[in-house]
Amino acid sequence: MAHVEASRSSTVSIRDRSRHGVDFRADIEGLRGVSVAAVVAYHAVPSLLPGGFVGVDVFFVISGFLITGILLSELNASGRIDLIAFWGRRIRRILPAATLVLCATCILISLLPSIDTRAVGKSVIAAALFYLNFRQAGEAVNYLADDDADNPVLHYWSLAVEEQFYLLWPLLLVGLFLLAARLRQGRLVPPLAAFIIVLLAASFSYGAWLTFTDAPYAFFSTFSRAWQFLAGALAALLIVDMRGGESETLASAASLACVMVLAASFMLIDTTTPYPGFAALAPTAAAALLIYLNSGGRTLGALAMAVPPLRYLGRISFSLYLWHWPLLVIGKAKSGDSPTVTLAAVLLSVALAAVTYAWVEQPVRTSPRLVGSKRHVLALGLGLVLIGSGFGLVLRKFGPDSVAIGPGVYASAQAITSDRPIIYEDDCLVRIKAVAYGTCAYAAVDGDRTVVLFGDSHAANWYPPLYKASAEEGWRLVVRVKASCVPADVVQYRDAKTVYRECEQWQKTVLSELQDMKPDVIVVAGITHEHPLESEKRMFETLAAASGALIVMRDTPHLPEAPVKCLRRTGNPSACVWSVDQLRGRGYPKLAEAELPRNARVLDVNDRVCPDGVCHAVTNGIVTMTDNHHLTATFSTSFADAFAEILKAYRN
Repeated sequence: MAHVEASRSSTVSIRDRSRHGVDFRADIEGLRGVSVAAVVAYHAVPSLLPGGFVGVDVFFVISGFLITGILLSELNASGRIDLIAFWGRRIRRILPAATLVLCATCILISLLPSIDTRAVGKSVIAAALFYLNFRQAGEAVNYLADDDADNPVLHYWSLAVEEQFYLLWPLLLVGLFLLAARLRQGRLVPPLAAFIIVLLAASFSYGAWLTFTDAPYAFFSTFSRAWQFLAGALAALLIVDMRGGESETLASAASLACVMVLAASFMLIDTTTPYPGFAALAPTAAAALLIYLNSGGRTLGALAMAVPPLRYLGRISFSLYLWHWPLLVIGKAKSGDSPTVTLAAVLLSVALAAVTYAWVEQPVRTSPRLVGSKRHVLALGLGLVLIGSGFGLVLRKFGPDSVAIGPGVYASAQAITSDRPIIYEDDCLVRIKAVAYGTCAYAAVDGDRTVVLFGDSHAANWYPPLYKASAEEGWRLVVRVKASCVPADVVQYRDAKTVYRECEQWQKTVLSELQDMKPDVIVVAGITHEHPLESEKRMFETLAAASGALIVMRDTPHLPEAPVKCLRRTGNPSACVWSVDQLRGRGYPKLAEAELPRNARVLDVNDRVCPDGVCHAVTNGIVTMTDNHHLTATFSTSFADAFAEILKAYRN
């Protein structure tokens, strides 16, 4: 469907109210400048502007306003909407610069040994295909996800949201046009506004609910963010000129109030704020209202936004947004948190943005050949998507992967980070959003003695040695492990905002099962935590009552960085050592051994994990951890003798 036509009589009534939808607005250009400046400041120095990430929300509002205004204007002018032409304009506007920065980032990252290039390659593919937001939402709820700070294309999540909205909204808007025209010929604004308000309310409610039930998806999902685009769309539909001195005075005062609300949002909202949720109402409403109030161009808010420096930043804002984050990530990877390097990265991103705008964005956007040929534009879009995906695929498959683990000895970084117990693949390490689990019985499954491994992912650290010991001693090993679910009797949170209800439900089910199972031995392990001491005590008493013996594993130290990352960065295993006294961790259990139930004892093998008080990235030619707090399966297996002694002791 290349275009959709509507009756001429039904489009005339929109013209007066939407004619400013596509007019050039200096204040909107300046508002873009404010938004990108806030985002860059936040990424460069988070403490400088804790809520600077809200600038992305303002971009969403602006995008919703502009694209809806364009579609309304086209409907007024011609009585139809040419969808292919609309998407072609988006291709010319977005893809050239976005693909250029993606490809440049791939090249730069391939030269940096300290960054996991193959993991970046996966993100590049997702960015090129505009689904990075949903991939990131999935990764964000994966407790084994790579550190976001190391992902140089993380910021492409917002482009994915925009592109998905650009694809769906025109189709939906066309349907709304046709339905509204059928319902009320010649008067489309009220029903269209009603439809937008209903959709906006539904999206906001969904996002507000997700913020407290699944915060990562609330932040990254297009459906939970659509209401911010729709706020801009509503402004485009309802915009009118401000007339009369009194209304202009009121509009000026209100516009300044909106500017102050945006400024306050940048300063007062931070990463601890449940977001987007209700907190996003203030900046979103302020941005939409500011655009609406400034439509006459004479308000104080419009004048404040239209100052030349802000307008210039707004002009190059898209390219600046693309360039700044990979340069900051690369600068940090090379030189750490150096203020000088951070400043240099910001200045370089501004310079590259100016060049990209002048030499890439503008020429492609205004090219007569592309403007006049839908076929050429679609071919360009397909080609750029394939190029970006291809660069990501090459990086994923052939990016630098080897790290030195000894003199002349190298190992695959990917193999090291994948050196995890089989229970990860068997789904016997229950994922965060899951509750159900299988039999998960191992070793001598028909053995007459049963040992249960219980806890969070730090319990999984001990599966390999416990499996080996159980197989040798003829014990049945039952695994009851759930990601990020600390073995403590207390309400837990998946993040600062979301109650971990799946953990509570899973623990209740497993503890009831253990009461019936009455295993001979339970081995419990968990990550160092901040929960009350009593929550541990209650859990240990419950487990001890359900078993013949309870073995509580002392938590291992948490390294300051993953061994693979250090080995990449230094190229020298001898440089990747840390004094155990300087490391956190080892805090589970918090309860003193004397306070444990009578049939419980603590097993502490940290003198072997970090011999002589020093933790090594590589011990006896084996990399010790997959990240900075999970043991590799190979290294963990070396502790089988400690568990074999326990099983022998409780054999009779």
